[in-house]
Amino acid sequence: MSVAEEPIGLPDYLPAHLGARREPGPDHEIRLLVAPLAFLRTSRMLRDAGARFVTLLLADTPEPSLMGVFALRGDLVVLRAPIENGSISFGSLGAWWPAARWAERELVERHGARAIGIPPERALTAPDADVLDPRVRGLDVFSLPYGPVRSGIFEAIQFVIETGGEDILRLETRPFFKHRGMEARVVGLRPEQAVHVVERIAGIASVAYACAFSQAVESALGIEVPQRAECWRAMHSELERIASHLDVIAKEAETTALSVGQARFQILKEQTMRLRARITGSRFGRGVVIPGGVRFDGRIETAELLAELDALERDCQRDRRLFLGTASMVDRLFGGGRLERALVEDYSAVGPLARGSGVSTDARHERPYGDYRRLGLRVVTARDGDAMARVNVRFGELTESLRILRQSIDRLATIDGELTVEITGARNGAALGWCEAPQGELVIWVEVRDEVIHRMHVASPSLRNWALFDHAFPKDVLTDFAFIEHSFGLTPAGADR
Repeated sequence: MSVAEEPIGLPDYLPAHLGARREPGPDHEIRLLVAPLAFLRTSRMLRDAGARFVTLLLADTPEPSLMGVFALRGDLVVLRAPIENGSISFGSLGAWWPAARWAERELVERHGARAIGIPPERALTAPDADVLDPRVRGLDVFSLPYGPVRSGIFEAIQFVIETGGEDILRLETRPFFKHRGMEARVVGLRPEQAVHVVERIAGIASVAYACAFSQAVESALGIEVPQRAECWRAMHSELERIASHLDVIAKEAETTALSVGQARFQILKEQTMRLRARITGSRFGRGVVIPGGVRFDGRIETAELLAELDALERDCQRDRRLFLGTASMVDRLFGGGRLERALVEDYSAVGPLARGSGVSTDARHERPYGDYRRLGLRVVTARDGDAMARVNVRFGELTESLRILRQSIDRLATIDGELTVEITGARNGAALGWCEAPQGELVIWVEVRDEVIHRMHVASPSLRNWALFDHAFPKDVLTDFAFIEHSFGLTPAGADR
């Protein structure tokens, strides 16, 4: 392999001395080829240029390679280093970039990669492994393993809490208790079959996963989706966001035994889920988004849909005022689980978690996709970085989602044409697809060979954000735990795919 001495055709915002060669790729993908020994150095230069870490993965297209994906100025920069002699070896990014630690460790533990200089830590994908980190010591200090099985309806995840009684002195998050091999499960399936597996990776974000996967396939094969289908995808995505945010707020109310508030927000969530069922036939919007478009128009009249949205907005505004006006509720959220902006940026956090600390990252705005290229978007942020800030971001996004839905309904009236295009022509290709799931930016890498899925990699917002959970307890006590966990709004299933 030869790498050009001087980069050719690189965007102006990239350092001129990257020592990388630009490769062909879809829009919003800047593909760079580097020598294996230059992978670490180039990654560091991208971070210095302001890049945000997304994921590390192994690829087979166009040849076996280690790939790093970074978000920078409206593009995804894909750094590719060919694997020589079958040995996956690279300098550790996680040693100096906290955002890369979990993705790097998963690559090492699951795929036998060798990260030179990787910090000694507990095995990530074997949650029962011995802890190598220093532990809290002192009189009356004890460890409380909370999970993976907990009371209520919770997915499998464990938190090891070290405390002297009330203050949380140290916390360790342990995901990966139920690895399902979803990325391997789709191999050999046709894209229209695989999407049904992908949308079940995280039930609370089924539409988001279906959209990101479908967009990856479409980009890989050069398929242009009809505008009417893109409009419906945006509508399904915003309804999913509303349901997810209402669920988070209802759980916060439940934690303070604010029974009336919990009931009100759960009713609003249930109304949203029933509306989705009337539109799609599925409470989770499953089976609608497919590579090439959507299966059908919504099964509800426009006037009726607008009336439902008007009622939902009216009730949301009423219950928001009551929620924020209840001192016993908001007092538990103010100051809880505070995350400083610098820390959030170090971990390249996404979604309401990042926006609650003043980081205005949103894939709908940074790299507009589908109908979001035509819809105006106001990115909702807060600055305090605590549980209250993250709840306020969700309240703001409820209003913004309702506005987008109305705008999309107006657009539907002006768009005629097909809802899907047949996947024909190119039989091979590889590309990234992305969307803004309710939990944050979701990125999926897909390789298609001979019209079937050859490889898939999922960079979920939950995996990236769970890594910050350990840092959310600098001055908190055990009774704050549930408030902080709910404010993150994550799913273990999305992390352990």
